[in-house]
Amino acid sequence: MPLTAARKSSIDYIGHAGFVVRHDEFRLLIDPWFHPAFLESWFPFPDNGHLLERVAAGSYDALYVSHTHTDHFDRALLRMLPRSLPVLCAAFRSRDLLREMRGLGFSDITVLGHGESVPLRPGLQATMLLDTSHKEDSALLVELDGFRFLDLNDCHPKLTELPRDVDLLAAQFSGAMWYPNCYFYPLPVMREKVAQVRSGLLDTLMRTVAATDARAYVPCAGPPVFLDPALRVHNDREQTIFPHWADVAPSFVEAAPQVKIVDVQPGDRIDIVGGKPVTAAAPAPAPTDVAGYARRRQAQWGAHEQRPDTPVNTAELDAYFSRLIRRNRPLLADYQRDLTILSGTRRWTVMIRPVPPQPAVVAASPPALPPDAVPPGGATAGGTTASDGTAGGSAVAAGPPGSYELHVPPRVLRAIVDGEATWEEALLSMRIGLRRDPDLFDVTLMGLLRYGDTPVVTWQLRQDSSVSDETITRDGLRIQRYCPHAGEDLTDADIVDGVLECPRHHWAWDLTTGRCVRGGTWPLSVSPTE
Repeated sequence: MPLTAARKSSIDYIGHAGFVVRHDEFRLLIDPWFHPAFLESWFPFPDNGHLLERVAAGSYDALYVSHTHTDHFDRALLRMLPRSLPVLCAAFRSRDLLREMRGLGFSDITVLGHGESVPLRPGLQATMLLDTSHKEDSALLVELDGFRFLDLNDCHPKLTELPRDVDLLAAQFSGAMWYPNCYFYPLPVMREKVAQVRSGLLDTLMRTVAATDARAYVPCAGPPVFLDPALRVHNDREQTIFPHWADVAPSFVEAAPQVKIVDVQPGDRIDIVGGKPVTAAAPAPAPTDVAGYARRRQAQWGAHEQRPDTPVNTAELDAYFSRLIRRNRPLLADYQRDLTILSGTRRWTVMIRPVPPQPAVVAASPPALPPDAVPPGGATAGGTTASDGTAGGSAVAAGPPGSYELHVPPRVLRAIVDGEATWEEALLSMRIGLRRDPDLFDVTLMGLLRYGDTPVVTWQLRQDSSVSDETITRDGLRIQRYCPHAGEDLTDADIVDGVLECPRHHWAWDLTTGRCVRGGTWPLSVSPTE
């Protein structure tokens, strides 16, 4: 007879990247998301609204929120929880998440760095994992009497730093980005780029499964659903980077037949029985009808149209960008680009330099779009809806060489300039159209827009791009060991036909020149061995 009774462990799935981990009487609430995110554009799918009251009224012993993206940091839900609830918080450089939690009134906060652990109860331990590049995201390894549950959500730590011997992995399989579906591409090009991104997402997932030795996998952290009629084109699971699990499952099974798939819906429970996950389905399935979902949430997605849409003037935009540039001078050292912003009937050129010129923003007349031009998402910069709902389906006249254009609806630009939204949130909303010539990702420009409100992050971005002193020897070449984009170890990166591909975000470099041929513009240091 055992001296102590066996403890009961289970994991409730509450939608998207949300879980409630139970270990005897202890309950850990993870990333609860119920309310619209990113300028009222993203909603959880399937609809988990039937769980809101139960989750908000639940009794918990600890709370973990992985990062500040609002499909994880649900401010409205967090306000419903008792402020005395202990919080596990990642030690991000910016301390933004810590400030946000304190601003909501939470005070019992344990801040954990990458790889740091904290015992929660006998037999229950949590270990924090960070994306150690410039990106501020985190994951949590929860150990329940030896059962290892890795909640990776949409975080991408270095593959070489992931824990091994994982019993249950929860990780993203779908996209969570505006590229390529918010770019102006002809349909054949769009289809090709969507296929490339989806292939890269699956490859990253399979590498993660292999790196963690995962025995079972929970598909989670996406895709969202878009309920605003202007954005519903992004619910096309074949033409976008937002597939359902059913679209991905066959390829996953073929690549990893030994891994058990734990496919759960909001309200389902995963019992840990004999060290293995066993699914207990909810009495009723979560609603998946998008039309009905949109009717139930009309007030929420419709709130976007209630946002102020007073056109931004040139002086306001100049003041905004002048301050943004001044705060991010280390990032912009030796950098120069003119950015075009179109909003309603207005067009500006933003001159991005290490020291902002006076003025930094100059107004100009907007060019007429070709009559067949269909901006991404079916919405024009003025906010109207295209008749055919095509996602970036028609070619748009290319701008001058080196051009980068953002088509921003007036109320979105107003929210950005007024500090109600960041460029990161606005881009993730899928409400902005983009065009670039040449078709290359400009890391510095997008870093300025996405992270410029937090200069410590852009400083780290600049550091990530620096050439590493450590090198590896492959194919008779001395190669920079760490990826200049996000620091992944390239020791075991694939090299095919003289092109090296980073296993983490799939940037690629021509090893003859070190030139980046896919992903961005930053080179890789390469030299012959002697």
